[in-house]
Amino acid sequence: MVDGTSPGSQVIIVPGGYGRAVRVMAGQFVSVRDVHGGQCGDFWALDAGDLDHYFSPMHTWVHVGRIQLRVGDELVSNRREPLLTLMRDDVGQHDMFFPACDRQRYARYYGIHEHRNCCDNFREAMEVFAWEGRQVPQPLNLFMRTSISPSGELTILDPISRAGDMIAFKALRDLMIVLSACPMDLNHVGGPSITDLEITVSTAHPQ
Repeated sequence: MVDGTSPGSQVIIVPGGYGRAVRVMAGQFVSVRDVHGGQCGDFWALDAGDLDHYFSPMHTWVHVGRIQLRVGDELVSNRREPLLTLMRDDVGQHDMFFPACDRQRYARYYGIHEHRNCCDNFREAMEVFAWEGRQVPQPLNLFMRTSISPSGELTILDPISRAGDMIAFKALRDLMIVLSACPMDLNHVGGPSITDLEITVSTAHPQ
């Protein structure tokens, strides 16, 4: 799909509860927009030439010296190599602690089987690359708010992203980007309902 406001842009709607993948070339910008507000999105970046090389939250904590990203920060890989630079962030709070939700989480903690989940969304989006039974990397959970108390408790907070809020990155190498509009509807991680997210890939700097 072509975005009429920016010639050559590719715009992909990620339906609520599902995932999509898109190729991003080095030097391009990739942005994620919360279409309706309050929707968490699990975000992965993988080296297009080596899918075993991917964004790592843990390595990024060390690289930036924080557990929250700021504009200008580099997101680094499991090999400590920069993959993306954060260019714009309308919300300023995203989670780098929680793994992607999976079938086991819904079954163990909620007693629900065959619930849609971000791990399966990732595998479906990457099916053409024969990801199959390989481990799903830990994502960056866009628009998801968490806090750590002084005594160490990790808490999920209500989302604060509003309709139209955006986060945008510059790709530092050719990447596969995967985004899941998280289907979690049993706690308040993504607000009162599961809604769409939007990915835009463009050569234009995100404004």
